[in-house]
Amino acid sequence: MKTALIKQVLDVFGPWAGMKWKDTSAEKLFEVWPGKAVYWELTCMLEADWYVIPQVASGDYTRVAIETMPGRAEAMRKYTKNVTNVEDIPFDEYDLVISFDAILTVPREHPALFVYYAQEHWDRLYTESLARPRGNYDLFLAHMLDSNAEVSGLPQAISFPYLHDPNLVQRVFPSEKREAVWVEWRTLMTLAMKDSSEPWGPESEAAGRRLAELLDLPIRYRGVLVAQTYGFADPPAWGDAAVYLRELAECKYFVSVGGRIGAGQGIGEAAAAGCICIGQEDRAYHKLICHPACLCAYMGEMYERLQAVARSPVLQAEVIAWQNAALEEHFARGPLRLLQEAMSLKAKKRSVAAR
Repeated sequence: MKTALIKQVLDVFGPWAGMKWKDTSAEKLFEVWPGKAVYWELTCMLEADWYVIPQVASGDYTRVAIETMPGRAEAMRKYTKNVTNVEDIPFDEYDLVISFDAILTVPREHPALFVYYAQEHWDRLYTESLARPRGNYDLFLAHMLDSNAEVSGLPQAISFPYLHDPNLVQRVFPSEKREAVWVEWRTLMTLAMKDSSEPWGPESEAAGRRLAELLDLPIRYRGVLVAQTYGFADPPAWGDAAVYLRELAECKYFVSVGGRIGAGQGIGEAAAAGCICIGQEDRAYHKLICHPACLCAYMGEMYERLQAVARSPVLQAEVIAWQNAALEEHFARGPLRLLQEAMSLKAKKRSVAAR
């Protein structure tokens, strides 16, 4: 399906430049992609074109991430390139249009499927969209997986995760695994008795040292990155997402236990990179991806779960096979099937209306 991805200029996620897929590649995308690689796999799996449009709407996410932070809006406008006016986007060339937040005035009778993610689940847009998509959008993609599991009609909200492809990630970031543990920063914040909304500090660094001693394994993490919310930097840290994925791919294990924010996106990236993932049983992505032997009910189980896997090469192989199968079904084939079903349903509705 020919796909367009559309974001606003004051949106820290995604690339900071518009580009056509034919003019880039999985590797080249990182040259204009600072911060988290949330939609990188989605872009590559759909071979999608990116459009950055001028700011047309400002919601909770934009205010928190950019507008209340001095200098950020100016920096984003300075560094973002290839901005396209909405009226200049050739929508007729696309079967699928995905926007990030409900930023488009969708033409009522357009044949393409128009869908959107909300960038943050705490944004009022997310909660309101669970009841019904905004405007003339066909689908709201609920990345927290707290909506409908099937497409039963249009418009509607559906549970739809961020996409992952282990074959893609491991091709772009091939690596021999080291006996090391990547620890998600929220885990260290929890061990430091800090809330994830607080700034990173020496208490979290000390928690990292204590955990390394307990596990008797080298650990890696990124704390400095979250010293600025959304990993914002001026000038932008071009290519940093690729550096992160490359470093992550070198680690044999990934631990994300503690913290109650979000669906657990980090574990999706780690599983796609081939890491053995230890997660917690009450987070949406963790429940789908992690092998039962790797799910923790509470922080105290993390050590024994990790040690049990580390002692058993047979269990390690089983865990990797489980994770790959879960990614294929729940984070690739299944979600893409929902989009195809929605496109077919919209085409049928248009056909009936035209009679």
